[in-house]
Amino acid sequence: MSTARRPVPTRRFWSTAISVALVVAMLTAAMIPWWPVYESPAFLVAAGVAIVAGSAIGIAGATFHWPAWAVVIVLFGAYVLLGVPVAVPSRAIGGVIPSPQGLVELVAGAALSWKQLVTIAVPVGSYQALLVPPFLLGLVASTCAVTIALRSRRPAAAVIPPAVLLLTGIAMGVVHAALAVETGLIFLVTAVAWLVRVAIANRRAITSGRPVEAALADARRVLGASAIVAVALIGSAAASVALPTPARSVVRAELQPPFEPRAQQSPLTGFRAAFEPDVADDEMLAVRGLPPGSGLRIAALDTYDGIVYSVGGTDGTAESGRFTRVPYRLDQTDVEGEQTEIEVEVLGYSDVWVPGIGQLERITFAGPRAEVLADGFFYNDVTGTGAIRAGLAQGDRYTARSVTPVRSEALAELDPGTSVLPAAPDLPDGLSELLDAWAPASEEPGERLRDIVDGFQRDGFVSHGVGDEEPSRSGHALDRLDELANVRPMLGDGEQYAVAAALMAREIGFPARVVVGYLASPDAAAADSAADAADDGTVVFRSRDRQAWIEIQTSDGAWIPVNPNPEVRDIPEREPDQPTVVSRPQSALPPPAERTPVEELDSDPDLSLDEPDDSAEPWVAALLAGLTIAGFAALGLALLISPFLAVIVAKIRRRRVRRRAPTPVERIEGGWQEFADTAADYGYPIRPNTTRAEQAATVGGLAPLVLASVVDRAVFAPDGPTDGDDERVWDVVDELQERLGAPRSRLERLRAAISLTSLGGYAVTRRGAKP
Repeated sequence: MSTARRPVPTRRFWSTAISVALVVAMLTAAMIPWWPVYESPAFLVAAGVAIVAGSAIGIAGATFHWPAWAVVIVLFGAYVLLGVPVAVPSRAIGGVIPSPQGLVELVAGAALSWKQLVTIAVPVGSYQALLVPPFLLGLVASTCAVTIALRSRRPAAAVIPPAVLLLTGIAMGVVHAALAVETGLIFLVTAVAWLVRVAIANRRAITSGRPVEAALADARRVLGASAIVAVALIGSAAASVALPTPARSVVRAELQPPFEPRAQQSPLTGFRAAFEPDVADDEMLAVRGLPPGSGLRIAALDTYDGIVYSVGGTDGTAESGRFTRVPYRLDQTDVEGEQTEIEVEVLGYSDVWVPGIGQLERITFAGPRAEVLADGFFYNDVTGTGAIRAGLAQGDRYTARSVTPVRSEALAELDPGTSVLPAAPDLPDGLSELLDAWAPASEEPGERLRDIVDGFQRDGFVSHGVGDEEPSRSGHALDRLDELANVRPMLGDGEQYAVAAALMAREIGFPARVVVGYLASPDAAAADSAADAADDGTVVFRSRDRQAWIEIQTSDGAWIPVNPNPEVRDIPEREPDQPTVVSRPQSALPPPAERTPVEELDSDPDLSLDEPDDSAEPWVAALLAGLTIAGFAALGLALLISPFLAVIVAKIRRRRVRRRAPTPVERIEGGWQEFADTAADYGYPIRPNTTRAEQAATVGGLAPLVLASVVDRAVFAPDGPTDGDDERVWDVVDELQERLGAPRSRLERLRAAISLTSLGGYAVTRRGAKP
């Protein structure tokens, strides 16, 4: 009898080592899409340990012939033993020993960390148990891949677990496509290398004893694989240059954000309450490290519906409304500006919005509620606004490191940016007239912006309408803005001036948003904060320091703060309203001309002919038509090939039933039947009523005769077959089936696969007798 493929423990050491190395290379390539999610050395440790531990389990299972349940138990033990120091390092005692709390988070993370990972801002580093997904999936994928490579009869399937790991990393990864092409090419190269390795091993098993033919076959496969890789490299390079990059859709981009800003009150609502006499002097925040003259931002608002300025778009779908958790840090390398670190202590301030400056890179909370605040902190990087669902309270402290843009040019020299903000209503008539008067359209956008700011600071006066101040209506709806523009003297506060300036800046082309925060006035800074700043640089903001200003985006993408508020000064007497006299024309209008029936018909909108909708692009219509044709063609093709697929599925099930028969004798007989059916499908005249030796003689060759003798001896011997005879028989059957198909063309092998010749006896029992 021909020698079957040797078991794994008896293979040459270098053959096993090469196989494991190629599988590890595929797993390593599959881990690349996970890197942008973490960007931390802790991820490299977790991924490396998962691949090494999983590969070791697979090798040990193949070497010692562990059953599947034993491999699963060892896999679970490795997860529990290695998971805490690797995937939850903050809960490991001494960085090595798992703690009880760490074990709880590790087990819970296997089910819960997946959702947390896609609802949090990246990179996440080693925050809590968020390293569990790549560690667990990498451990399982590496164990399965190595086990399939070393123990399965179809080692080519070892590419499936790394592919699952790769696709999961892409789906749970970031929206931008960094390293996307490189990752795909690296994984393609490693996968093709593994498939070539498997094909060469299979070919050598068939052409054993023929070294020249084996060497030529190996060379052809290597050259073919190299051609595939070369085509992929050239195609991907050309596509990356010639084709536009489409928007990347990942899981985190489709999920509903965990913090809903529209459910919170706009920071601009109730602006006047901060200036009530009984709270105006209350200390709100103590800030150290704030650059001189800078304001402390509470929130940036970019959505205006004519009544309230808020954030997130009118329907909540704008990018400015997506708040995510920030456990580790944010990458602000693309933001130009100065590195600034501030320390904030909460005194009397209490709100969900977290004050800060610039674009946040990292925030660290302190105080008795530090852990609660860190777990509940959300941030929107588009507007640079942070929030805590539970809200800040007295005694809370935090340190924030940010990048603060610096304006080096005068307003008149700025050019508008390109950001698209949620739509806003048209300017009220009063503001439109002011815009035409202050900043005519003949000027450059930067000059017009300068003139708008100068106009508000020159003509405007400040009154919050509280206490003994001049009456001034609160709110920032369109009618209030129209009143601001028409009443003389112009009277309001930051709530009105900031919204009016933002709308006028948007009208001339600048993306603009309203910022609410704290801004110390020159008088307050000199009187109240100078003493504190002389000691340790701490600035104490009081309730009366609440202010609103605007930020405009320039052509370089930076958001620059602009303060349109006038200085506090004496308010002159209100000017009387000037009535507008409208003179009526004295001449009588001629009577209207009689309308003809045709004119009446044309003027009736209900009778107008429907015009064809030409809004759709021609290429869209062509694409839809092509997709429709392709869909019907695919449906027809599926119906056409469905009978052949049914034949193939039936043969696969027949082989599976024979291979898994309850007794060794039945499995041995089933192996012979499988060989005889394959020969019949290839055209050999196999008769069911002849002996196995006669059937073997019909096929020809020594190996079938030896197999027939072995099967007869196992079936009719008094003591039955020995242990392992059934596996050896099926190994020989697999080899003989490969030999039957090797010299034939692909078309001949396909005909044999869908042949109905052998299915005539599909209803026989495993022992081959008719029931």
